[in-house]
Amino acid sequence: MATVEAHHQRSASVEQLLGRHVRYQKHKPGRHLLLKRLPLGSFQIETVHRFGERVVLNDGLIVMENAPTVMERGGRIALLFATGEELYLKAE
Repeated sequence: MATVEAHHQRSASVEQLLGRHVRYQKHKPGRHLLLKRLPLGSFQIETVHRFGERVVLNDGLIVMENAPTVMERGGRIALLFATGEELYLKAE
């Protein structure tokens, strides 16, 4: 997990993931990150909606209580939250 954080090239916003094909890799759960109906295969990030601090991807597929720091390195995308929760996706 620390590999992406220690060697990231740049931080990005969640909106920069729009249109990307990704595959779920793993996550460090908590109460501020909710994964619903997450597909087993790859999927495209089609929508990003912000409701105050809450960020919703693909109409509720992934719900985040606050915006994460997004880092990418070598096709691995890390969404890191101030609460310590983490979500890792692999770019397809």
